[in-house]
Amino acid sequence: MQGDIRRKEYERKVREREGDTLTQQNGDADSRLSGDLGGRLRRLWQLSMKESKQNDKVSVHTTLTTEPHPHPVKEIITQKLLYCRVGIGYHLQILSNGSVGGVHEPTEYSLLRLFAMKRGVVGIRGVKSGLYLCMNEEGMSHGESKFSPDCLLKENLEENHYTTYSSLSHPGLYLALSHRGQLRRGNNVGRHQACTHFLPRKVPINLS
Repeated sequence: MQGDIRRKEYERKVREREGDTLTQQNGDADSRLSGDLGGRLRRLWQLSMKESKQNDKVSVHTTLTTEPHPHPVKEIITQKLLYCRVGIGYHLQILSNGSVGGVHEPTEYSLLRLFAMKRGVVGIRGVKSGLYLCMNEEGMSHGESKFSPDCLLKENLEENHYTTYSSLSHPGLYLALSHRGQLRRGNNVGRHQACTHFLPRKVPINLS
């Protein structure tokens, strides 16, 4: 009788030890699973951060490489003088204060950069002043530091081989100089008048 009691007590202790061992094994498995999951999450987070940094670099690179130019040049820029055949003949110039006019003997303010925007449409910028030639709705030309739609000019080759420049934003307004080389309003002149006729000329050596 006493032997049976001892045997049962021994079997109970064995079962308890086996249960503790199984519980510990399950706990270790859960711990490993939790650790594996935590590691995977950390790796995913690190990968996400790496991709985010790469995207930031791409974004910065894109911003730098797609930053708009002062004017959206479509073709090669050429430096020219624009000679108007009115009066004794004047070269167009854009002064640093934004005023536009003509001078008989070309100066450094007469050196202009002409750039094509599309077929028949150009922009003009003074090399010395750095200002763009613009024309407002009243037909007054002036220099601006920022390129705008008012700076778009239609370029038309006339029958006499001179060129006229008219506002693209304000149709019918022409760039023109008076017989004294002063700026004229573009709303009271026409394409067949000498005051609107310009001839692009090569830059002389002393201005290049």
